[in-house]
Amino acid sequence: MADSIANMTLRDKLNEAERLMRELMDHLDNGFIPKARSLGRSLQEHGNDVSLISDTTVRQQTAELIDSNRYSEKLYNKVGELLAAIDEDVASITENKI
Repeated sequence: MADSIANMTLRDKLNEAERLMRELMDHLDNGFIPKARSLGRSLQEHGNDVSLISDTTVRQQTAELIDSNRYSEKLYNKVGELLAAIDEDVASITENKI
């Protein structure tokens, strides 16, 4: 993606950063947070009696949460790369005007 970012215009970088931020927010609101809450509720409902919840259920919910977290990190890193490129572009524009 670093090569493709270098070939993008500043406008394209801004648009892509906005799109990815919206995607990240949507993913967190509708994917990650509900999965984390679901796992937390499952564990709290059974309290100290862990025999009431199966290992498979915990493993499956935890694996889904980890996958969701990896996707969040991937989006976050892409946004960070774009924002760094935007910063460089804006800095070069302002330096040339001074």
